[in-house]
Amino acid sequence: MDLDELADKLWFDREGRDAYVRFGVLLVLSVVIATGGILTDSTATVIGAMIVAPLMTPIMASALAVVAGDLAHLGRSLLLVAIGVVVSIGLSFLLGVASPVIVNASTNAQVSGRVNPRLTDLIVALACGAAGAFALSRRNVSDALPGVAIAISLVPPLCVVGVMLANHDTRSAAAAGLLFTTNFLAILVAGGGSLAIMGYGKVAIAAGARGRRAASISIAIAALLVAIPLGLTSARVARNAAAEYRIQGEAAARLPAGYDLATVDANGDVISITIEGPAGDVTGIASQIAGAVHASYPGATVRVVLLTGEIVEIPPAGTG
Repeated sequence: MDLDELADKLWFDREGRDAYVRFGVLLVLSVVIATGGILTDSTATVIGAMIVAPLMTPIMASALAVVAGDLAHLGRSLLLVAIGVVVSIGLSFLLGVASPVIVNASTNAQVSGRVNPRLTDLIVALACGAAGAFALSRRNVSDALPGVAIAISLVPPLCVVGVMLANHDTRSAAAAGLLFTTNFLAILVAGGGSLAIMGYGKVAIAAGARGRRAASISIAIAALLVAIPLGLTSARVARNAAAEYRIQGEAAARLPAGYDLATVDANGDVISITIEGPAGDVTGIASQIAGAVHASYPGATVRVVLLTGEIVEIPPAGTG
């Protein structure tokens, strides 16, 4: 596929008004679907939104513009991405405000999976960007694009931003925004790099080459800057996972007969341990567990929750 043919697929002004109308309609529909999936905690619904979402096209169009040294099309494509971001966050925020559902980042899987971006997410996004560029440039593998759209998350993180802002959780909103930024930059870097390797950059005119180099360097620096918080998050997650694994054995060994360890959650200096068993001396049990935990993590706060499985049923008033 030559440059003009690929540009016809990606640069919206080549097709005219219909391309913008299609982008707008699909964007709104994908935001509504993704937000509904987040509010109902439905993975299948969110996956459906990923397939419908059209944001991949202007981002890949930006990558092609960088490779071709076409700063005019780069500006148009980035503006379209910016509009898509604002619309996605704004519409999901309004839907979140209108919904009676209260979304908690720790209990909603669609949110919790998007508020702890790591270096792994950057690596996956780079692979998806390269796969997307390859699929777009080859007519015989274009069927792979829906799979790429599912693998890389664009609209859902933006919807998480809007929904969590509606639920007054700015930390989770910022973390989801970081995930989108990671995926966006990864597509630019890997997608543009793949297109350049395939030879699309050779057609750039000399005047445009300087702009291409400047744009490429800027994108690469931005990607490296994003990698810093991702690396910090990855290190924190790894430390918490190691702590949870070690504490599981120590806590289970100190439980009295009849009690079972349910979960261990390490979040920095707060370690939450859930146990199951009959009602009893929770303070004594917690002290035994905390003693073992503090031997390894002296600065940690230990929180023990006892699940007794007791069920209380209250009949309607007036029925005795």
